[in-house]
Amino acid sequence: MNRSYFKGVQALRGLAALSVMLFHFRWNINESYPNLGDRLFGWGATGVDLFFLISGFVIALTVKTTPATFSGAVNFLKRRAFRILPAYYAILIITFMLSGAMSTFHYEDKALNFFTSLIFQPAYHDHAPFYIDDSGMYGIRWTLNYEVYFYLVIGLLLMLPMRWLFITLWFIASLVLLPWFNGYAINFSPTGYGFSSGQLNLISNPMILLFIVGMIIGASISYIQRINSKLMALLAFASLIFAYSQFSEGKFLAHGLLSSGWIYALVLLFVIGAERSIENWVPQWLLKLGDISFSLYLIHNLFNYGLAKRFDSTGIEPGMLRFTLSIVLSLLLAWLSWRYIEKPAYRIGKRREKISAT
Repeated sequence: MNRSYFKGVQALRGLAALSVMLFHFRWNINESYPNLGDRLFGWGATGVDLFFLISGFVIALTVKTTPATFSGAVNFLKRRAFRILPAYYAILIITFMLSGAMSTFHYEDKALNFFTSLIFQPAYHDHAPFYIDDSGMYGIRWTLNYEVYFYLVIGLLLMLPMRWLFITLWFIASLVLLPWFNGYAINFSPTGYGFSSGQLNLISNPMILLFIVGMIIGASISYIQRINSKLMALLAFASLIFAYSQFSEGKFLAHGLLSSGWIYALVLLFVIGAERSIENWVPQWLLKLGDISFSLYLIHNLFNYGLAKRFDSTGIEPGMLRFTLSIVLSLLLAWLSWRYIEKPAYRIGKRREKISAT
């Protein structure tokens, strides 16, 4: 079964975005029922780890099918750019306008956070693994810094004939040799290392291991698909139950491969192997949630920051009503972003790629 679209993976992508959104909105539940939001959705931030694993998996499939040429590498980077940048910058500008706009420049930290968000760079050398002010209006964009770095590295190495070798050497150099030669003990913690440069801290942070594990799963796809898909479906179901049971008990809630990462890696592995058995059973709403997952991830934080004052001015206090409205409006705006920004941008990118190939 040779394919690039997996319904199970698309569903996981949607669930990852949903979990992050519920994590960020849980405080509304806490206002009505103290600590209930934390108990229900305190694990939701780990959805980021699943996003990273899925990104690595998808990119591995792309590496296998992209020609080792300059044009192949350029087309890869163009596809990633048209996939990410239009929605990202549109929502970034909306967030900026709704969160004080020009007053941002009256505060050094806010201005720094805004300017670095434009070029996908860390704002600080500390506060790992975020390296930005993750509590502010652009807080969710820290993951995009890792994503863009990962895509740039893969894109640059794609043009080389022995791309897998050079990809391996690059990440050995950045994750092992760079900290080791600077006197740090190699670790797997998302706290990373103590370089004075935010860029060096980001490229050496063990969070990147999640992308690599995802790539290993993607590179091993032909072997995974040889395993009985019904068995893998049972294992996928069991791994999801195990994940929720552990997270709901407050275990493995940190980011990184040694915490939530290894659990999600198993979930992803089993779901991919189960594709033939589950593809006709994945609900359409989950696939749609996967479609809008990127926009949902980007846009939902508006309701904690940019649009929070609008809720207050209309008398909608923190609580269950605000929690529900935040979810419904986030889903609606995410769909609009997907329909009118992401999809058209993707089509333009595909059209330009065809033109350049002729």
